[in-house]
Amino acid sequence: MSQAVTVEKLELSRGKKNCLSIPLFTVEKGERLQITGLNGSGKTTLLQLLTGLLIPDSGRIDILGQHIGSLSRSERETFRAGQVGYIFQQPTLIPYLNPLENILLPCRLSKWRQQRLKDRKTTANYEAYQLMAALNMENPELLRQSTGRLSIGQQQRVAIARALIGAPPLILADEAASALDPQTRQTLYDMLLKTTREHGQTLICIDHTPYPGFDRCLDMSEINHSQQVARLW
Repeated sequence: MSQAVTVEKLELSRGKKNCLSIPLFTVEKGERLQITGLNGSGKTTLLQLLTGLLIPDSGRIDILGQHIGSLSRSERETFRAGQVGYIFQQPTLIPYLNPLENILLPCRLSKWRQQRLKDRKTTANYEAYQLMAALNMENPELLRQSTGRLSIGQQQRVAIARALIGAPPLILADEAASALDPQTRQTLYDMLLKTTREHGQTLICIDHTPYPGFDRCLDMSEINHSQQVARLW
């Protein structure tokens, strides 16, 4: 099994504090990894580094065989749009687009996602409705009303579907269930684990407490060897 993520000799500082020091961190293709840890331990910062939203002071990050540090800013954005599905802690929807338009947006921006839909002989609209049904939000009327009329939990489910549509090979979930009730949280994790397994995707999920079903669970202290951990978020 080849590696989806390789981080080597990474250092990141904020001011005078060494926030992250990662000698080696790897995730295999198709692996489903959960990362736990205290607030401020660097979990969110690590995900931002993996997407190229942050650039380390030193070290190397390879995602799906691509050296992220060798890409320009626009190239990183293109790579992230097509190859990475990022689920933020809070929904980051575009308010002037309805929920369905928000979900479909990545497919309109990325030829990679369009091609994967074509390879699976499906359409973006069909997959959008399938994803929302799996998240217990199958009413088509909800997807065509104003995004602002949705509850926070419903908006987060739309954001999750947006990250998953077009089956990007790497899914990063940053406390994706924090705005959801316990029952919906379980539905979310079950759906993430099932979907990524079916499509052979790699899943890295951040949460405060372990959830059953992941291949591996690491505490952030096992990844970050920094002796001075700043409060990062």
